[in-house]
Amino acid sequence: MAERSGPRRSLVLLLVSILLAGGLWYGRVPLLRALGGFLTREDPLRHADALYVLGGASLDRGREAARVMQAGWCDHAWFLGANIPTVLESMGLPLPEAEVSLQAAVRAGLPRGKGSVLRYGTSTAEEADAILVHAQRAGFDTIVVLSSKFHLRRIHGVFARHPQARGITVLLHGAPAVLFREEAWWRYEDGLVMLANEYLKLVYYAWRY
Repeated sequence: MAERSGPRRSLVLLLVSILLAGGLWYGRVPLLRALGGFLTREDPLRHADALYVLGGASLDRGREAARVMQAGWCDHAWFLGANIPTVLESMGLPLPEAEVSLQAAVRAGLPRGKGSVLRYGTSTAEEADAILVHAQRAGFDTIVVLSSKFHLRRIHGVFARHPQARGITVLLHGAPAVLFREEAWWRYEDGLVMLANEYLKLVYYAWRY
């Protein structure tokens, strides 16, 4: 009996493994979509004193900033980011991300006189510092912070833990990516890279801040 139970047990384990693998494969799309959905922590838009656009992904964020401003959700848009994109630097065009995003927004229809630059911030944490200082000095009580959709979970953590955020309502809004669709991120190389980077940065920010 002992000799027979060994092969039988192995066969049962093999069948269970096949069923589990099949279940994971069958449910892979909802699981992968949930991984992206967790990062997209977005608030409903409502009128705010100012829109703050974080540096990076200038085309995505500039276009969405223009749309938000055209809809009248905010009174003025402020574009952040002191980093100079390497592509522009290699071409002898030392424009910081703040200026590049503003230009992208203007080309997308940002109303005249409704955008300004804050040439500060080389990280999300530094940009959060600059935003809250600026908002407090201006007397704003409600602001919208705009970034890439997969960036929002980490931004929420930064602002939620920031001591200067008290008294200011921070609404997070996501800009759709131009190079991939967030709901099917695993089908695009850019989506894979961005999602992996964001989960790594979530861990880093939880440890660092």
